[in-house]
Parts: sequence; structure tokens; C-alpha cells
Amino acid sequence: MTDSHKQPPILFLLITAFLFSMGLSLVFPVLPFIVMEYVPDVHQQAAVIGWLGASYALLTFFSSPVMGALSDAYGRRPVLMLSLLGSAIGYVVFGIGGSLWMLFLGRCIDGLTAGGMSALFGYLADTTPEEKRGQVFGQIGAVVGAGTIIGPALGGLLSHISLSAPMFAAAAVCVLNLAWGYFILPESLSPERRTRHFDASHLNPLRQLQGALAYPVVRRLVTVSVLFLLPFSLMQIALSLLARDTLHWGAAQVSTAFMLVGVCDIIAQGFVLPYLLKWLGEKGVAQLGLGMGVLGMVCMALLPALPSAALMYLSVMLFAVGEGIFNATLGALISVTAPADEQGRVQGGSQAFNSLAQIVGPLAGGGLYSRLGPSVTFGTGAALVLVALGVLTGSRTPSAHAAAMPEVP
Repeated sequence: MTDSHKQPPILFLLITAFLFSMGLSLVFPVLPFIVMEYVPDVHQQAAVIGWLGASYALLTFFSSPVMGALSDAYGRRPVLMLSLLGSAIGYVVFGIGGSLWMLFLGRCIDGLTAGGMSALFGYLADTTPEEKRGQVFGQIGAVVGAGTIIGPALGGLLSHISLSAPMFAAAAVCVLNLAWGYFILPESLSPERRTRHFDASHLNPLRQLQGALAYPVVRRLVTVSVLFLLPFSLMQIALSLLARDTLHWGAAQVSTAFMLVGVCDIIAQGFVLPYLLKWLGEKGVAQLGLGMGVLGMVCMALLPALPSAALMYLSVMLFAVGEGIFNATLGALISVTAPADEQGRVQGGSQAFNSLAQIVGPLAGGGLYSRLGPSVTFGTGAALVLVALGVLTGSRTPSAHAAAMPEVP
């Protein structure tokens, strides 16, 4: 039984979710220009940026289940406070810089504590009645989307002061939110409802992967998801380099491309998606999203030969809208192909595989960009999305009962 009679401090939780979502996107517009100061060889900069992105994603992958398990055992409040403190320290260390290892240290500290979002969702589940959870979780989703827009905008704007200013500003907001939460955030999980048996097995993120492997149809859908997320995470790392190297944009101009990604994502999911679902159904919408993703990547691959701001914005719009409608429908497809009593395990496994893709994507993208240039990098991304489209088109999405039958060895 949850403490649903208690009203959660929703404004604090919304701001905290916003900060978690803004964290990584804030750095994207300024990252190539910060790395330039420590890596003068232009051919090595993309690889270093890829490693920075991968180190954050890797530690987030391991920290998410750990933070969630800790919040089950010791309460949501201390984990949320720790997450905000860790983010503030990570931003400050990254902003101070001074050497390449300090940049990695800042990203790793932030990644280790970024799993606090799992504690935040646990807090909401503790304090929100079931009939209101859809509305509250929708609000959280909206502010997460807003973070992907405002993060790059803030990073580009503050870069006029200095390249470190976005990180120091984010650290200051985290500290203010931490102080506010210390005084107004009560604990939501009473001692009698906490996990009594807590051991090292609760901290193993690899256990999540098993949930997405038990059912053959789910495996195919997860394969599609990974094939798409690899180029998506590649794009997050390489897009700012592409804009800098082909259009000679600065950090403020680069931020407009990332802002456009967030705007298109919100418009696609909030306004366009309901109409597309009526016309095409979930699988048709997912196929359309992948098709748009292929076109967006192809346009990015053409930018070195046809450098223009219009082509840059067109490619970003195509890919962002495709990503928005694809991700929104893939979760629904997975949900109808898994049994009702396995939803949590299957969805958790799917998210774990997605996290792994966000580790590999920046590494592969940074390496390709450094060695073979932007056209090959984004051309490879287009090929991966095209393969994902082929796998989805060739797969069947049967009824929940049929999909729920495990594959017999």
C-alpha cells in the first residue's frame, strides 16, 4: 500500500527531472570547443568526444539500477539528494577543467549519480494514487522533453560568457534545488515498506538484459531499437562537429540545431503522432519514423559536399521527427508482445539494451569521424537505420498471447 494520501512536492520533482534531463544536452553545443583546448589534433577530437559521451552513458547504465535498489532499501529522499549533489560536483569539475582527465572525471561523477531518476519515479509511485499517475508521469515526460530543448539553448547562450559558464550555472541550480529539497522534501517510503533483503545481486544491471531475451518477437523489436539508437547517439556526438567543420558554426549556432531536435520531438509526439496512429497503426508509424531517420542521416552525410544551413536544419528536422514517432510507438509494440506479468522485466531489459547502445554509439561515431570523416560517419548511421527498417518490416507483431510464448530451445 502506498502513501497516496500524501501530496508529493510536485514542483520540486518536476524541476529535479528537468535538471536530470538537461544535464547531458547542456554540454553538447560547447563540447567540441572545450575539447579543442586540450586536444589540438583535429583528427583526434571526435574520438575524445565519443569517449566522454560513452563514459557518462556507461556509468549511468551501471548506476541506474544501483540507485533504484538503494532507494528501495534506504528511502527515496537520500538518493535524490545524493543525485543532485553528484550532478553539481560533476558540473563544477568539468567547468574547472584544466586537463583532459578533469573533463572525464566531471562526466564520470555526473554519470555515477545520474541514476537518481529511478528514485524520482519511485517517489512518485509512492505518493501518487494510481488514477493520477498517468497525468503526473505525463508532466514528468513533458519537462524531460523541455530539458532537451532548454539545455542546448542555455549552453549556447552562456557560451558567450565563457565555455565553462554553462556548467557553473547548472551546478548552481543543482545546489539551490538540493537546498530547497532538503527543507521541503519528506521521505515517501516508510521503513516497513523498504527492501529487507538487500545484497550485491540487486546492484547487477546485467540481470536486466535477460528480460528482453526470453521472447523471440521482443528480441527482434529490441534489435530494431538498438540499430536505431546507435546512429541516434552517434548523431548526438557528431552533429556539433559536423556543424563546426562544414558550416563553421560557433557554440551558439550549434545549440540551435539541438533545440530544433527537442522542438520537433515534442511536436511529433504531442500533436502529429495521434493522427498518424489512426491512419497507419503502431507498426506503420514506427516504419515511417525509421524511413525519416534514414533520410535525415543521408542529408547529414551530404553536408560536406553541399554545405548549407538549410540542409542542416532539414536533416535535423527529418531525423528528429522520425526519432520522436518511432520511439513513442516502439514501446507500445514491445508492450503488446510481452505477457502482462512480465512487462516490467521486459521493458527494463529493453531499456538496458538501449543504454548499451548509447555507450557504443558515441565510441563508434567518434572513431569513424576521426578516421573517415563526416560523410562516412553519417552514411554508416543511415545504413544502420535502413537495416532496422528492414528488420521491422520483416517481423510480425502478433497478439500478446502468441508473443508471450517463449522460444523453445
